[in-house]
Amino acid sequence: MKMQAVCIRSSVVGLLLFSLFVALTARVVNLQLGDHTRLRQSYQRKVVFQTQLQGTRGRVLDRNGRVLALDEVRKNIAVDPKFIKDHNNPKRVQAALTQFLNVEPALIGTRLADTGRRFAYLEKYVEDHRASELNAYLSENEISKGVVFEKIKTRTYPHDNLLSHVIGFQNREGVGAAGIELEMNRFLKGKEGLRVGEKDGRRHEMVDRRKIQIDPDAGADVKLTVDQYLQYGVEEALEKAMSLYNADGAWAVVMDSRTGAILALASKPDYNLNEFYKADQELLRNQALGATYEPGSIIKPLVFAAAMNEGLVIPDEMIDCEWGTWYYNRRPIRDYHAYDELSAADVLKKSSNIGTAKIGLRMNEKLFYDYLVKFGFGRKTGIELPGEETGISRSPRNWDSLTQSRISFGHAITVTALQMASAINVIANDGYLLQPYIVSEVRDHSGDLLYQRKPDPRGERVLRPEVAQKMRGLMARITEQGGTGRRARFGEYSVAGKTGTAEKILPGGGYSKDQNIASFAGFFPAENPVLTIVVSVDEPKGEKRTGGSVAAPVFADIASYAAGYLAIPEEGF
Repeated sequence: MKMQAVCIRSSVVGLLLFSLFVALTARVVNLQLGDHTRLRQSYQRKVVFQTQLQGTRGRVLDRNGRVLALDEVRKNIAVDPKFIKDHNNPKRVQAALTQFLNVEPALIGTRLADTGRRFAYLEKYVEDHRASELNAYLSENEISKGVVFEKIKTRTYPHDNLLSHVIGFQNREGVGAAGIELEMNRFLKGKEGLRVGEKDGRRHEMVDRRKIQIDPDAGADVKLTVDQYLQYGVEEALEKAMSLYNADGAWAVVMDSRTGAILALASKPDYNLNEFYKADQELLRNQALGATYEPGSIIKPLVFAAAMNEGLVIPDEMIDCEWGTWYYNRRPIRDYHAYDELSAADVLKKSSNIGTAKIGLRMNEKLFYDYLVKFGFGRKTGIELPGEETGISRSPRNWDSLTQSRISFGHAITVTALQMASAINVIANDGYLLQPYIVSEVRDHSGDLLYQRKPDPRGERVLRPEVAQKMRGLMARITEQGGTGRRARFGEYSVAGKTGTAEKILPGGGYSKDQNIASFAGFFPAENPVLTIVVSVDEPKGEKRTGGSVAAPVFADIASYAAGYLAIPEEGF
């Protein structure tokens, strides 16, 4: 009986094993020969991968080819705390990391002590030379186990804050998000590549099973018209002014008078491009082309030039300035200093609101407005930068009985500093309006030219050349003894320009008595202009807050630096 039972059990077990073998064989045959679309799709999803390959972003260069922005390979430094504990000397590792990394020692100690973790970052975006020094030190001292160097590509701005509002930045997704990085993103970003392949069980690529490999193309280099060293001098002058006058902000435009090329464009306060994510939103705005304000008296030369161009005023004629107060349409216009009669030339030199309003009113509304349009007000200049504002220059159908008289001395109209530089440059450039530009050329990674700006030195005709020439002489008088802009002079150079002090509009209406924007707009040398410069200082504090006291000296600082750096002769080029 026992033998019979053993035989039966053996037969059952054998039958079960045979059945299992048959079933497995059938399953294998079925898997190999059967139609298993869903299984194959599931396998493909788990094993096959597709990766977009990002090309190196193009560089941003100044006019002389100096690098302002570029892609760099950096390292993220991380540790495996558990591995270091088991296979290394934690104390020696901690001492080495503390020596080379810009991280608080306590943080390094905390990370290494957390041995329940297998991966922890210590410092990201470490410069390649620092990472190499650390790696060499760890290897030489045989304590490199458990320290991870993760290669990563990042956008780098070598000069931190310099030109921050012009260059802009690339966001975390690798897309230009401000300044030239945004405006020229289509050139800078290059062309993506593609890789399709298969991964093994450890999720590593099996190179021999790579199916598609399309290498990315590097982005193009964008060369600007700005000069890195001239920009540095301009920014330094603005920072000095903000400190000296406890101002809320300051901005400046430096333009080549004959081409419209922007050699410097600065706005303060600014921000560090390498840490753009830390900057308040307000700091990101480029005030030189994004801040609109009533220009005040810096608009007066344009009104005077328009009237002279129409034959409505001559420099020697006498104009009654009403001893400082004149009622026009039952509303007063007042001068800072009271004058009886002044020659038209002295109306400009002394900056009489009354005299300028009387000159401006000699033109009919349509003619007056047409000149505002010709000078470029109420529209963008078209510079290759985002965030440019148009300002407000309403058409005559929206004027009241006072508007034309107020625009004549810089109220009832808003402008940007860039617009103002372009408009004043009409006088410097023999009566032609030039379009400001800041991108000179774009070249691909092979050096082939993709785009080049060829400025039109003639531009749009606004004034007759002889009128522009006379105006240069009249504006030069403003910086001489007795003029409001005498502090703009420097060295033996002749300077032509105009001061402006614009009171800020209060939220509830009316003008503030202690908040203003002080400006100076001009060019040098006066008779043969090379550079046109506009400077504005926002809300200077103290007793002297006028354009002549605050902005004119800043103009002189910038112009003096530029003249020396660019070796501009006193008589011009």
